[in-house]
Amino acid sequence: MSAISIRPALASDAVEAADLLRRSIIELCLPDHGNDAERLEHWLSNKTPKHFLKWIEDPLNAIFVAFVGGRMASAGGVREAEGIVLNYVHPEARFMAVSNAMMIHLEGTLKARGDGTAYLISTVTARPFYAARGYGERDLLPEQRPPYGIAMEKKL
Repeated sequence: MSAISIRPALASDAVEAADLLRRSIIELCLPDHGNDAERLEHWLSNKTPKHFLKWIEDPLNAIFVAFVGGRMASAGGVREAEGIVLNYVHPEARFMAVSNAMMIHLEGTLKARGDGTAYLISTVTARPFYAARGYGERDLLPEQRPPYGIAMEKKL
């Protein structure tokens, strides 16, 4: 297996990263969208190169990309006061430890910022992945719960 390298995302990554995000959602998150066109389109609506650039340029975000064998394998990010807001793996890189490497990197970024807890919204698909890494469901009031996904947290 090739080494995994992670670096801050660049503007030149936007097209490839947007494709990675879209493929990850379409191909890996079927339990979450069930091929429902409306739900899928809503989820994909901001997974574009233009929007990826906005994420990179936003000073509250730290967006990263991971490579395996010279190919982009994952995209992840953290946002100030929100935690982990982006964590996708390319379908062809699944089960290659890249998701775990990205999580270690994202959690390290949060720790370096002084955060004592990592927060995220998980998909149904990713829930076992996060649970295996020590994340548990957050106890939120009904009006605070995300419309899709599961609010989770982990003490760092």
